[in-house]
Order: sequence, then structure tokens, then C-alpha cells
Amino acid sequence: MKLSIHVNFDGRCAEAFAFYETHLGGVIGSLLAYKDSPVKSTVPIDWQDKIIHGVISIDSFELVGADSVPEEYEQPTGFCLLLRLPSIEQVETLFTAFKEEGHVILPPQKTFWSPCYAIVNDRFGVPWKLNCVP
Repeated sequence: MKLSIHVNFDGRCAEAFAFYETHLGGVIGSLLAYKDSPVKSTVPIDWQDKIIHGVISIDSFELVGADSVPEEYEQPTGFCLLLRLPSIEQVETLFTAFKEEGHVILPPQKTFWSPCYAIVNDRFGVPWKLNCVP
């Protein structure tokens, strides 16, 4: 059995996966567009190039995503993706990238469990917790 997380995007799934590929060292496995699927007639013409199913591997983790049509999209809430990082520098570097056009909830700081911990929603609305575990 393998557990994956599926995130709905607001039409920027391909852009988000490219961002995660760059900043997290991910490897995009597939990005299937609505136009190449049996449900292509159910979405507007300007939505045909959006992603119905995408997969990116980040180390041993698999993130799955899709673009929800605008009337069905809701920004993710109620969870965070937690990255365990080996250094303070990595937390700070990712935080800097993720906060650009995103929303800072907690800037990097020392906590009783970590020398550096931060919480940020990236520009795609995905909530992240960045935890240094040396």
C-alpha cells in the first residue's frame, strides 16, 4: 500500500508542479490535460490544457494534483504538508521561495522541538510546514 496526497489547484497545477520540481527536487511523472481525457467535453474550451491528473515524486513521497474547474475550486484547508529538513538553511531557503506571492503564517523561528520551524501557504494556496530536524 502507498499513501499519496491529492491537492486540487485553481488552474495552476502544471505551474505548481514546475515550482515544486525546481525548489523541492521533485520529478514530474505525468501531467494529463483535460483535452486528452474522456471528460474533455465537460470543461470549457479555455480549460482544455488544464491538468486533470498530475503526479510528482519528491524523494519517496508522491504528490498528486489536478485543476478544479473554477466553480468547484476551494483553497486547501485543514491540513499542511510537512517537510522535515536537515538544516536551518534549507528551511530558510524554502521559506523564502514559498512566501513569494504566498501567505506567511509563521516566519522561521526556533521552537522547543526544532531549531527552525515555519508555516507558509505557497502562491498556489498549498499550506506547508517547514521543520528542521538535524
